[in-house]
Amino acid sequence: AALATALQGLLRSAEYTNKRGRADKYTIMRSDVHELTPERMVLMMHPCKNMHHLGGKTCPLVVGGGGEHVDAVWEVINLFKVDPVSAEAAASTPLFRDPSTNTPLRYDTIKSLIKELMQSIGETAPGFSTHSLRIGGATALFAKGASETIIRTMGRWSSDLHRLYVRACFEQCCEWTRRAGSATVTTVAGGDFTEVDDY
Repeated sequence: AALATALQGLLRSAEYTNKRGRADKYTIMRSDVHELTPERMVLMMHPCKNMHHLGGKTCPLVVGGGGEHVDAVWEVINLFKVDPVSAEAAASTPLFRDPSTNTPLRYDTIKSLIKELMQSIGETAPGFSTHSLRIGGATALFAKGASETIIRTMGRWSSDLHRLYVRACFEQCCEWTRRAGSATVTTVAGGDFTEVDDY
């Protein structure tokens, strides 16, 4: 559930893991889940970087359900079934936790898991970490044609830094080169200028 939510929600590492294993102001608790239906999930969060002027967990993270390959909504619904907590304990229970200790998932635990998963599918493990899910989510949005505004808003970027996260992806390269190969272009100059081949 944590990995799927991090990918689809473009979460920063500190927003779904904790280096010390102790809940802090960024830890999403069970009580921060404000809506959970098969169609969508709404988590209230405190971004670990931008939007500090909002104060506290006032930023809604909205995730749609029904993804073909990854479905964080289904994963969290299932999490609530296999790891239930009482209504009274929801405010003190991290959404993504170690049930034996009730502590947030540790950064190093998730980092190791991601490396193991990537290695199991033939990728080189050193190239992946907890932040890879944020990068992967942004790249998946780009591959599906999301605008820069959508990617920037969903990732809670306050600048154009999101461009560093979006990796050139095979699908977009194919689509845009296909479009380039199908374009009809009429020059404004109408052929009055000599083409410059060397600079």
